[in-house]
Amino acid sequence: MKFRHHLVFLGIAAGAFMGLSSRLPGQEIGSPPQMGTGGVSQTGETLAEQLKQSDVNQSYNLRIGPVNLRVETDLTFSFNDNISLTKTGRVSDIIVTPMGIVHASWVVSDLNTLKLNVGIGYEAYLLNSQYNNLVLAPDSQASFNFFAGDVAINLQDTFSYQQDPTAVAQLSNQARLNRFLNDAGVTAQWDLNDIMVDLAYDHSNLWVMDSIYNYLTNQSDTFAPKLTIKVDESISTGVNASVSYTQYQQSFENNFFSESAGPFVNATLSNNLSLTGQFGGFFSQYQHGGGNGDNSSIASYYGSLGINNQLNTAWSQALTAGREFLPGLTSNYTDRIYANYSDSWQATKEIALNSSIFWENLTDSDSTFRETSDRYGVNLGLNDTLSPHANLSFNYQFLLKDSDPSYLSYIQNVGTVEMVYNF
Repeated sequence: MKFRHHLVFLGIAAGAFMGLSSRLPGQEIGSPPQMGTGGVSQTGETLAEQLKQSDVNQSYNLRIGPVNLRVETDLTFSFNDNISLTKTGRVSDIIVTPMGIVHASWVVSDLNTLKLNVGIGYEAYLLNSQYNNLVLAPDSQASFNFFAGDVAINLQDTFSYQQDPTAVAQLSNQARLNRFLNDAGVTAQWDLNDIMVDLAYDHSNLWVMDSIYNYLTNQSDTFAPKLTIKVDESISTGVNASVSYTQYQQSFENNFFSESAGPFVNATLSNNLSLTGQFGGFFSQYQHGGGNGDNSSIASYYGSLGINNQLNTAWSQALTAGREFLPGLTSNYTDRIYANYSDSWQATKEIALNSSIFWENLTDSDSTFRETSDRYGVNLGLNDTLSPHANLSFNYQFLLKDSDPSYLSYIQNVGTVEMVYNF
C-alpha cells in the first residue's frame, strides 16, 4: 500500500478517462487511500528473476555501455469542445501533443536493476496559444531494485509536470492547472514464505504554478505497513495501514494527520474470474484557523470492491466501486463515492476495442465555500496495431458534471487520435 496523501486533484496520472486512459477519475497520485491488495510471497531471487525477465520483454533497441534504451515517439491530436470546463461560453480547440519517451535499464548485477522512464512533450493549442505548455509523461520515474536475502527493496522517484484540469474531480471553470509533483519513496518486502511483510515510506512535494491555486502547494510524509497472508494458491488476505502528515505552504488549507487501517482480500475464483476487496477505518485530524473556514475532521470508513471477468479469449470486463476521501479544493476534504465499468474486446489480432463508463459523487466538508456534485463519463476507444513498431488509436470521451452550485456544472466532448512509434 502506498498512501500518498497530498492533493488528489493535482495528481498526474488520472483523468476521468481522458485520452486513451481507462483509469478512474481521482485515482492518481495523491488519492487517499490507495490501499494495496496484497500479493503472493516470493523469494528475492524469484522476484529478481521476474524483474529481469520483464526487462528482457521490453525490446530495448539501443545500448550505450551497460545501459539498455528503448525510444518511443507519441503524437496526439485532440478536439476538445470545452477546454475551460465551463457551463456557458464554451471554448473549443484542437490540441497537438508531440512527445518523446525514453526507457532505460541498467542491470547492475543479477539481483540489482536501475530503471529510468522519462517522457517529455509539448501541448500546442492551435486556437488558444496562451495555453501552450511543456509536459512530462505521468510515468516519468527513476527506480532501483535490490535484494538482501528474502527482502526486496525498491527505491523510486516519480515526477511529472502537467496541466490537465479534468484530473481534478472538484475543478470547474479552468482551462489548465500547471503543477509539478515529485514523489520519492522506499519500499521493503520481506518474504516469509506464506507471509509477506511490506514497509513503505513516501515523501511527496506538490508545487502549483497558477497563482489562483498556489495555496494548494504542499508536502506530505507517509508511512504504510502491510501484512499479506497466502491462504492457498488462489486466495491471499491481510491488513493495510498508513499514517500520513500533510503540510501546506500557505495557511488557506488546514494541515492534517491521517490514519487508516483495514483488511483486504484477493481471490482468484476461477481461470476467468477474480475479485479484490478492502475495507477499513479512516481518520483525519485537521488543524483549525485556515482561510477555508473548515473545522471538519474525519472518523469514518473507506472501502472498495473490484471484479475482473475474462468472458472468453477475446473479451474481458471489470467492475469497481468504492468510497474514499480526497483532499479538498476549498475544503478540508471531499467524500467520494464511485463506480466504474470497463470492457475490452480483441476483435482481431491487430484491432482492439474498449469502452468504459463511470459515476462519482463528490461532497465537500463543511467549509465557507462547499460543493456537491455528480460526475458521469463515457469512453470509447479503438486500437490498431499497424506493425510491431507502430500503433494507431482513436478515442472518444464524454464528461458531464452536475454541480451544486449549478454554475460549476459542465459538459465536455473530446475526440483523440494518437500515433505511437517504437524505434
